[in-house]
Amino acid sequence: MTHRDRHWFAGVDPLESDLPPAFAAELAKVGAGGTAPLVAAHSPGRLEARILSAAETPARGYLAMLAALKHGIARQADLAALEGLGEPYARPHADDAAFYAQPRLVDHLDATALAQWRAFTARFVRSDFAVLDLMASHDSHLAEDMQPARLIGLGMNAVELEHNPKLTARLIHDLNSEPALPFAAGEFDLALCALSIEYLIRPEAVLREVRRVLKPGGICVVSFSERWFPPKAVDPWPKLAPFARVAWVLRHFHRSGFRDLHSESLRGLPRPPDDKYIAQTKFSDPLYAVWGTA
Repeated sequence: MTHRDRHWFAGVDPLESDLPPAFAAELAKVGAGGTAPLVAAHSPGRLEARILSAAETPARGYLAMLAALKHGIARQADLAALEGLGEPYARPHADDAAFYAQPRLVDHLDATALAQWRAFTARFVRSDFAVLDLMASHDSHLAEDMQPARLIGLGMNAVELEHNPKLTARLIHDLNSEPALPFAAGEFDLALCALSIEYLIRPEAVLREVRRVLKPGGICVVSFSERWFPPKAVDPWPKLAPFARVAWVLRHFHRSGFRDLHSESLRGLPRPPDDKYIAQTKFSDPLYAVWGTA
């Protein structure tokens, strides 16, 4: 499987840049702040890193490149942990009806990350689209001025869905009990699944259904961060490194028949100074996305 993989680093903690000396030496040959390819061999495959643009301060761009390469190496090493795993995935709390009976009108991203996520989603949504919002809640993460012709919210709590002003229709449906989607083939231009893929016990089955209800050439976008409800996350999600989670999602996209796969991440933006978690970290919530074409 091949796919396009992009990482954006607005700021990097030097502690994240502890690459083995041999890799750091190879990267140094590229030149901090330069634009050139670097290929580093790492069993069981090869990683190719390319500096596409340089920060004004060369050292900052260099740290970002180190971090990107480190995460790529870690992800390849973690892929072995995915071997032999398959759905249905286990999870600590299996009673979805009881868990989602209580509405949770909360945001799982800080304000900076939310703004970035709305801008990211705007790259895929058009005003004439029919959009399926899977595992929907009170926010579909659309820009304020973006309203697709149809936006169907499929979720688990009626109160949460009613608080989502962008939705044109709302449907209660438990994908863990019934992965089949109650829609006709080729009904949607775009499917979105935000901050929820880690709760599916049969993600591959659900993605096959998503591919079925998308028009030919339609796109499915799965996005996530590093916050979730611990009782609901399936194994092995909590144990995986962040970029190994990207690989986990990509594997299910590939197995469910999607093509032209992409992944993207954004890390290192500053957390708003009034955010309640500012004492724990100065960085905004990282963002990760995987998408593919039906």
